[in-house]
Amino acid sequence: MSEEKEETGHPEEDLFSIRMRAFSGEKHLSGGEDLVERSSLQDKLLALTEQGLTSSRNQDGILPSLNIRVEPVKRSSVLRKTLLPVHCLDSSSHQETLSFLSELVETIGYRETVDTASLTQWFNDILKGTESGLSGASFLFPDGERWIPENRGVRVTHFGMLPAIRQALLEEAQHHPVGSGRRFVDALQIASKVEGLSDFLLELCASDNPEYTTGYIALRNFGYLRLPHLKREGNSAGGRMILLSRKLDERERAHALSYLSRTPVLFTGRSRLFSPSTGKALLGEIFQKGDKFDGKSGVS
Repeated sequence: MSEEKEETGHPEEDLFSIRMRAFSGEKHLSGGEDLVERSSLQDKLLALTEQGLTSSRNQDGILPSLNIRVEPVKRSSVLRKTLLPVHCLDSSSHQETLSFLSELVETIGYRETVDTASLTQWFNDILKGTESGLSGASFLFPDGERWIPENRGVRVTHFGMLPAIRQALLEEAQHHPVGSGRRFVDALQIASKVEGLSDFLLELCASDNPEYTTGYIALRNFGYLRLPHLKREGNSAGGRMILLSRKLDERERAHALSYLSRTPVLFTGRSRLFSPSTGKALLGEIFQKGDKFDGKSGVS
C-alpha cells in the first residue's frame, strides 16, 4: 500500500507524538499512542493516563507506574496511509482457528517460495510462549531464518489517525464483531503500518494478555484478518512476527527498523469492515488474491 508525505497548501502547526506505557515492576500492563494536533494534546494525555491507570492487567492493587513521552513531529516527515480492510474469521473454537492457520500456511506456500515448516513452527512458538520474552516484533525470511533485532524485537510506534477517521471507525465497529474497543483500533493501526514495509507478506499477532484470546493476521493484498480463539483462555503467551518475501541486507534491515519504530504514519482514510466469513471462503479469497503477491508495496 502506498504512502504519501503530508502536504498542505498553507502552513500548519506540527503534530505531537504521544506514547504511554503503564507497568508494575517488570510487568507490562498497557500501552497506547497517537499523533495529534496541539489543540488535542491535553485531552489525549488525560485519556492515555486514564487508560494506563485502569488497565485490567493490574490485579495486584498497586497503582502502576506510567511513562508518557511527548515529541513534536514535523508535518513534512509524516506519511499518510489508509487503514487496511478488516476481515473476520467465523470460528467457534481454538481448534477451528488453528486448522484455518494450517491451511493458510499451505496456501502461502503454494504461492510463495517460503519454508512453510519454519513458518508453522514460529506460529506455534508464539502461541506456546517461546517468543514471550521479546518486547517487539521479530522477522522470518523465506528460507526459514529468524531475525530478532537486538535480541528483543522491534516495537512498532509513531502512528495515529485523524479524529474523524477514528470516530467513523468506532461507530461502524460498534455493530461489527470486532467491536469498538481500544485493542482493535490499536491493532489495526499497527498492522496497517507494518503492511507498508517493502517485501511484506504477512504479520501474525497474539496478545500476551491471558484474558484476551483474539489475535490477527495481516496479509499483503488482502488486509487485516481477525482471529477469534487464537489462544486458549488463561494463556499468557503472545508475540508478533513478520514474514518477508526475501532476505534483507544490513542497510535494508536498518531501514526497516527505522520505518517501524521511528517514521510517523498518520492514517487519513479507512477501508471496509467485512462481515465474518468461514475459513473456506476466506482461503478462497486469499488464494485468488494471491495472484497479486508478486507485486510490491510499501516503503523502499
